[in-house]
Amino acid sequence: MHTVTSFHASDVQPAQLNGIMADYLALERARVFRRLLVKRFGMLAAVFAGVSFLSKSAFAAWFSVGLCVAAPVWAWMAELGCERRLARRLSHVPGQAVQVGESAAPNENHS
Repeated sequence: MHTVTSFHASDVQPAQLNGIMADYLALERARVFRRLLVKRFGMLAAVFAGVSFLSKSAFAAWFSVGLCVAAPVWAWMAELGCERRLARRLSHVPGQAVQVGESAAPNENHS
């Protein structure tokens, strides 16, 4: 379930609306980037783990997989920062103008 926040654009200042939209787009960009990193570095970590398993080197396995996990974790932390920034901006929108509801998550078939 996704949370949907809606408000009338006329209830907020143009600069505030621009900031909300910029933060929302930055959050969506961060989510897409994190998903790509998780998928690609996950495959790379599996390859490194397989090669390290064949060479019977525990250090090489943990080190290479750890390096592959670092990039998606960094992207996840950046996504959390964008989410906090958007929530902070939305908290400054007048209370009677904001309507919050839940919606079903769309199918995510990303290649």
